[in-house]
Amino acid sequence: MTTRMPTSLAPDAAAPSAPPHPLRRAQRGFALIEVMVTVLVITFGLISLAGLQLATKRGGNTSYQRTLALTIANEMLERINLNASVAASYNTGLNTGLGRGSLGAIGKDCTLSAGACTPAELAAWDLWNWERRLDGAGILDAAANDASGLLEARGCVVFTPDGAASPNSGQVRVIVSWRSLTDTTDAATTAALTCGAVATGTDAGRQQVVLNGYVVNAGDFAP
Repeated sequence: MTTRMPTSLAPDAAAPSAPPHPLRRAQRGFALIEVMVTVLVITFGLISLAGLQLATKRGGNTSYQRTLALTIANEMLERINLNASVAASYNTGLNTGLGRGSLGAIGKDCTLSAGACTPAELAAWDLWNWERRLDGAGILDAAANDASGLLEARGCVVFTPDGAASPNSGQVRVIVSWRSLTDTTDAATTAALTCGAVATGTDAGRQQVVLNGYVVNAGDFAP
């Protein structure tokens, strides 16, 4: 006797799988979008962080340069006061100025002379040494160039005597001009502050420190 299995129960080819539910497809799409948005947010965050670090570094450099310029300008005022008998010899004017090796070789090194320099020789030594400070002498880069000074620095000393009777007593103005890393507003607002107009290049990047003082030479008032 032959037993037949009902047609509905006979082994047959595997039934085709049901298509994915539309909701499941949507969930996968949303997950991909979320990943892309997350990557985009992280990217923008990293870019913003890099920009903040750059701005902080520039701000620190600007502060350092201004402090250095103020120190250098004050040094020159002190040098003039200590050698007031030839204060007029420190006058550089606004057109020439000092910086970038403009003075060349020094005539006499007053440090090695152990006080043997005359007041005029000391003034020449002070100006030469001050220019080296402007140029950043002391720290050299790979090319043996001075690397610790202000960028494209210029220094000017303007001495205005009180009169013919007191040639080494009067007003003195010390200007230190340099180029900033970023352009802002030209610091030289008048013709009396144009020190460094040629050396600094773009006027919008010029920064300055200006110190005003008064020098009294006792010899001008001796009876």
